[in-house]
Amino acid sequence: MKVQQYGYTPSFYACKSSNKELVEYLVEHGADIDEKNDDSETPLFNACSSRNKELVEYLVEHGAGIDEENDNCETPLFNAYISGNKELVEFLIEKGADINKVNNSYETPLFNACKNGNREL
Repeated sequence: MKVQQYGYTPSFYACKSSNKELVEYLVEHGADIDEKNDDSETPLFNACSSRNKELVEYLVEHGAGIDEENDNCETPLFNAYISGNKELVEFLIEKGADINKVNNSYETPLFNACKNGNREL
């Protein structure tokens, strides 16, 4: 059930705030971890932006789609690259995230990392 503006449910906010315990509670009580907001993003997008690898691991282990696309044809890997968390990026790639995915602007996740100054990635 979408109860907030733009289709954000409590799962989105819990992931955005990097609150793994709350996410676990919500999932245990039936939260849909692949529910999409009005931009076609899932909570995994917010978890990747939060830089919390443990939270991302939890969501992926519970079936979150790592290659779900938003309205800009981006996947959670784009957010992980922008976050600058190398371990998080490596985890998603190890789990099969598409590193060659191109968004609506013909950019790849690595391009976005470079554009944001994340040279380590």
